[in-house]
Amino acid sequence: MKHARIVPLSSALLAGFATMPAHAELEVTPYGSLRIQSEAVSVDEAQPGEDDSYTGLRDAYSRLGVTANYDDIDNLKISATVEFPINSARLRAEDPTFFQESYKGNNKPRVADITATHDSFGSLRVGTQWLAYYNNVAYPLDFFSSFYSGYATQSTFRRDAVTYQTPSMGGFTATVSGVDLTDEQGTSFLDTMQYALGYAANDWSVGLGYQDSEQDSAKHADQVGISAAWSPGNWRFAAKVEQLLTNDDTVQDDDPVTYNLLGSYSWDKYTLRAMIAHGEESDEGDAFFQGDSAQVGLDYRHTENLKFFAEYFYEELGYAIYTPNSESFNPLAGYHVESDGQVFTVGMRFDF
Repeated sequence: MKHARIVPLSSALLAGFATMPAHAELEVTPYGSLRIQSEAVSVDEAQPGEDDSYTGLRDAYSRLGVTANYDDIDNLKISATVEFPINSARLRAEDPTFFQESYKGNNKPRVADITATHDSFGSLRVGTQWLAYYNNVAYPLDFFSSFYSGYATQSTFRRDAVTYQTPSMGGFTATVSGVDLTDEQGTSFLDTMQYALGYAANDWSVGLGYQDSEQDSAKHADQVGISAAWSPGNWRFAAKVEQLLTNDDTVQDDDPVTYNLLGSYSWDKYTLRAMIAHGEESDEGDAFFQGDSAQVGLDYRHTENLKFFAEYFYEELGYAIYTPNSESFNPLAGYHVESDGQVFTVGMRFDF
């Protein structure tokens, strides 16, 4: 199977970099981030066998990884990354969201890619990576520190992919990517195409994205989205609109739209953020986020490497608030069930 070659290739090349003689052009850097939170959770009515409220610990995307950079070729830089998820609350190597579970296994690398970047011709990235649609459309609003950051979107975060990005031309970059969205359950290995256009200048950035979901047998929806961010001084404002383009004739509430609006202000060592989001309710199977949600958070950067945070999160329909001891994706109120769920959480992040 072709897909099995991408991650081992990334790992093998990174190991190869590490065995090369150390000199100025080769840089190998291990890194990690410990992120954990204490939370108090409540929903109107939990699933049978679960309490309507609980307090406990939850990981907030801890990870361990290593990068290697080699720039001993004129105008060409080669880099590789291997990064694994760490669920610090359960002391396991796994993604705490369990989104990866249905793809290739929940303890597989978050990232395992190789990139060749040329000053004049752009970059080519191969392997498990953050996807072009997410980077341009969803990421500008994925700025909270807790486990509940980034849920209010229909986009997929990471998959195996082959991605080309142009160099910046007057602030514009274009990206095209072939993606293995469903672990070869579609019509081919790279069964989905993503296209993105980004623009950044001064205090502004704009991103456009389109996903052509070519899994004919599964009838997955296509996606289109736009985001914009403005960062004047200590302020930052960002907005996003996404729409699923239904390909399944049996769907009644087709082409649902998602809206997000985020604002933040930073002063001294503090950053205050707030976001509201709405996803239209639909029987479209790819409409992960539905209903209203809201989030408010305060970060305090104690040192360059250590940050503390406190957040409040609300969801109208169940999608992000899990059972206290989830072994898989398992919302406490049930998936897309009336939740009126609330979370108060405090946590810390230590980068090394």
